[in-house]
Amino acid sequence: MSRHAYCIIAHNDSYCLQTLVNLIDDDRNDIFIVSDKKADSLDLSVIKTIKSRLITPPDSQLIDIQWGDASLVKAELLAFRMALKQGKYEYLHLLSGCDLPLKDQDYIHGFFNSLKKGINLVGFAQGEFNKNDLAEKTDYYHFFIGKYRYPLRYVRWLFTVYRNTMVHLQKTIGFKRKWDMKLYKGSEWVSITSAFAKYLVDNEDLILKMFRYVSCADEIYKQTFIMASPYKETIFDTTLDFAGMTRKIDWSRGCPYTWHSHDFDELVNSEALFARKFSSLTDRNIIDRIANYLTNHGRNETATDKDTCSLPQG
Repeated sequence: MSRHAYCIIAHNDSYCLQTLVNLIDDDRNDIFIVSDKKADSLDLSVIKTIKSRLITPPDSQLIDIQWGDASLVKAELLAFRMALKQGKYEYLHLLSGCDLPLKDQDYIHGFFNSLKKGINLVGFAQGEFNKNDLAEKTDYYHFFIGKYRYPLRYVRWLFTVYRNTMVHLQKTIGFKRKWDMKLYKGSEWVSITSAFAKYLVDNEDLILKMFRYVSCADEIYKQTFIMASPYKETIFDTTLDFAGMTRKIDWSRGCPYTWHSHDFDELVNSEALFARKFSSLTDRNIIDRIANYLTNHGRNETATDKDTCSLPQG
């Protein structure tokens, strides 16, 4: 029986997180949750499982996760490291606490069992926009990226002005950072093997040193390191972005879009295994409908076109 580890980065919304945990609670899975140190509203002590082991780091290891800076990379590597200490998993799935699966665990395990052994599902961003965005985030030093690190609003504003001014100055004088590796960008959210997760954890010091002053390094370091490693040949498909890591994420309607109840058919008819993002404050009903659909195998909720679908086998 193949075992999977679900590595979850949680910031808020206990309701959505507990629903996610309920839907992946399976004796073939272990669940690892790294919560944001400053997330006072998120009480992990109330998150429960029945079949899966649920493991969280001690308070001393919690990280003040700041959007866009290396603290998020640290949180991901902490989750991977926690999982690797528990044993070898066929796959480690990196999820947000506001994600939900769109398929049941039999389907998800069946999909990964059907892949060639050792395949890593890491998505790569495509197109001119993403090429320019990668350059903007890596050509220059981005200082003081953390959005909420400073308690006083005017102090945060001053550091934002300083950061933007420094980037502008680097552009003005024609400065560009030099890199020893070719850089790649994609989604933060991946499904990777224990072997590649260990490769990342073993290179943690180098990763944090390289990406300390990079904006949104969580979208860059995994893609960059897999392409510069022996695991390059294990990538599912480098021409796929979000489909490449079996996530359904809509960037056309939001940053990203928060799913609503009227999106139910679109979600359950999707070929993706997981979707983000959901919010119990925005629309709790869609969370409940997805949970009910998966728990009852569609008996109480019916998709208009189809109930199951097949992903490309790369």
